[in-house]
Amino acid sequence: MISVGIVGASGYTGEELARLLANHPNVKLKSLTSKTHEGKEINAIFKLDEKIPGKFKSPQVENLNDCDIVFFATPNGVAMNMANALIEQGIKVIDISADFRLTSAEQFTEWYEMKHSSPDLLHESVYGLPEMRGQREKIQHAQLVANPGCYPTSILLGVLPIIESLPEQTIIVDAKSGISGAGRNLNSKKLFNQGEENFQAYAVKNHRHYPETLNILQNYQSNLDLLFVPHLSSMYRGIFSTIYMHTKNIDIEEIRETFQNYYNGSEFVKIADDGEFPRISDVSNSNKCRIALNEVRNSYGKTNLVVFSLVDNLVKGASGQAVQNMNIMFNLDEKLGLI
Repeated sequence: MISVGIVGASGYTGEELARLLANHPNVKLKSLTSKTHEGKEINAIFKLDEKIPGKFKSPQVENLNDCDIVFFATPNGVAMNMANALIEQGIKVIDISADFRLTSAEQFTEWYEMKHSSPDLLHESVYGLPEMRGQREKIQHAQLVANPGCYPTSILLGVLPIIESLPEQTIIVDAKSGISGAGRNLNSKKLFNQGEENFQAYAVKNHRHYPETLNILQNYQSNLDLLFVPHLSSMYRGIFSTIYMHTKNIDIEEIRETFQNYYNGSEFVKIADDGEFPRISDVSNSNKCRIALNEVRNSYGKTNLVVFSLVDNLVKGASGQAVQNMNIMFNLDEKLGLI
């Protein structure tokens, strides 16, 4: 059995992670930490079908020493202060926050407005998007995995199969998120009377998922740019990204075949048939990504490729993908605990 610790277990992603791992056949939940609920019975806070014995502990390294792997479901700035002490003991780490997604300490400071306390680990971390070509092997041998953000997961899965053939351009992404994407707090935008039956754009100039997504895109094609506009919707969970691109080849069936070949063997990514339009309900509470491809002709006779890419922000966009990465790191079937 794999002994697991979760730091920040009482937030949305932490609770989702505990729910998934409590039903994982190869996992024993060893230590769940929470600043807010330290000392309280776990089952008094979580209302899960699978009961978890014990109490929440303080988020200290000494409370995690008996773990084989530790997940950080914390705000930014926590994992970078604790990860090194765990890794030195041979404990694997998966960070669901953004502390290790960027490879430059300077870029991290620019976007997250804090100094990175473990800059050496930025170059040791592996980006945890298993469906990215060649990434599974890197994850398998990693000691530290940076779990991707929810928007980048949706966007990258919708672009990667054809990225190397794209001409120079600015990829446009219009993305919508459920209100759970901002975490569990008392932000007024997330209160029922503010969020219900509402819809708005936010962080148009400075969303922190922008550099993460652009870095990966430019690793493949340095002449690509990204225009990314996120929106907050009144749904509880889900990411719906609409991606606009120019392609050299606009034969939609050839492009569909390229996507299908790229994700061949990937259990969690499905390409929609022609004329099929996925819905958030198709991916809700699952580790699935649903992708639909469409050609749209403009008034000048040019044809653009429009890609719809949908994930659950708490599962494939966070905790589910983290479990998928853990399975790969321990040479397990990556579907375990997720289907």
